[in-house]
Amino acid sequence: MGKKRDNQRQDALFIDYRELGTISIDELAQAIYTDIQALKDIYNVKYVTAPRLKLPITNEYGDIRLTRHPEGHLINRMDTHHYRPACKDYDL
Repeated sequence: MGKKRDNQRQDALFIDYRELGTISIDELAQAIYTDIQALKDIYNVKYVTAPRLKLPITNEYGDIRLTRHPEGHLINRMDTHHYRPACKDYDL
């Protein structure tokens, strides 16, 4: 097990939500928002590059649930629905 910890990336910050247990998606959103505010206010973080969020989807009892697209097929990856205009990537 020590080997796995040695191989973890040191250039990324991991925020652990395991101790919260099974929570609603709304409570998770609030927890993520609170932690992002803490990163900004306490740690002076201003930018991140290519962040990822891994969510084990469960029911209210903690049993793993498969996620289906509205068309019926299973999904295990989703691109963000957040829109950012390309012009914001450059200083004009």
